[in-house]
Amino acid sequence: MPRLTEPEEFEEIEIRSAADLLPLAWSADLPDYALDIRWSPDGTYLAALPSTGQPEIHHRQGNEVLALPSHRGGNGSLAWHPDGTTLATFGQDGILRLHHIATHTAREIQLPRGWAERCAWNADGSLIAAAVGKAVHIIDPHTLETLHLIDDHRSTVTDLAWHPTLLNQLATASDGGARMWRLGETKPHARIDDGIAAVLTTWSPDGRWVVTSDQTPSVHLFDMKKRTPLFIQGFETKIKALAWQTGGTKNLPWLALAGSPAITVWPCFGKNGPRGATPIQLYGHLKEVTTLDFPKEGPYLASGARDGFVLLWLPHHSNGPAFIAREENEITALRWSPDGLNLAYATNTGHLAIHSLTTKD
Repeated sequence: MPRLTEPEEFEEIEIRSAADLLPLAWSADLPDYALDIRWSPDGTYLAALPSTGQPEIHHRQGNEVLALPSHRGGNGSLAWHPDGTTLATFGQDGILRLHHIATHTAREIQLPRGWAERCAWNADGSLIAAAVGKAVHIIDPHTLETLHLIDDHRSTVTDLAWHPTLLNQLATASDGGARMWRLGETKPHARIDDGIAAVLTTWSPDGRWVVTSDQTPSVHLFDMKKRTPLFIQGFETKIKALAWQTGGTKNLPWLALAGSPAITVWPCFGKNGPRGATPIQLYGHLKEVTTLDFPKEGPYLASGARDGFVLLWLPHHSNGPAFIAREENEITALRWSPDGLNLAYATNTGHLAIHSLTTKD
């Protein structure tokens, strides 16, 4: 049974093993640092994005691999179409490439050069957004035409998130905070703007909250229902990971976030959401947490960190984690499959592993 010891910061923590619950199913190695991994909507495939080299699509059983063309200058982002037929990859060459999985064919559009940080489909896949430099291009995937250009940003767009159901609204993060846009309008209809640069942004699954992590140890939340901001500070470090819980407990949603070894889980339901609430605090990692994920319908929170540990939590039942795996290198990406039966993670050396949930007869 693993034990974690860090005398200067933590007391000794005994961690239960989850080896019987989530044993290793298979593993592989990417050509470089793993930027991201994403399951297809039906859970059949896992797409993996190294920082350089060919993106890969792995079958969930590990018996099939499709290597995709790499992007000159490095890869940037990948995103599955909601129907699972197409995977988008975006790179520092400014090329947005749409790969049709069944036919092994691809179409691409050349966007202006600039730092390519994120691409994402809207809720029904009728549009795809690509952030390059200070602009966000909203593209028709059928014609590959830029239908809208959002370029009212002070600096490079670091992240973007579509509204979970409204097809024409998205949030962008850059220097100065987050901006919420309606397509076709030249100015944002709401914003988080206090001069602090936003790094990550996410839109809650119920559409109520836009959340950003910042260049300071803080997060901003904007209540779209009340049109009011909420500022939470006092964290040990900058927040590097965000994850929404949308199942497995009565009141939803909850927001998990982390940057230091500690994980904080905030209630985002009710009249005031996290305002004035006491969060759940989870301790188990020795170094900064880099990635978090909840399954779509389940209560389990998985976390990965610079200490190489992958841990499993039941935040509403226990403050103690269960041990899934220990790697020699930093965990950079971690994702539950859509059915919650498989957990994939990857490291800064490109090691990719999948653990599969076992059930007792």
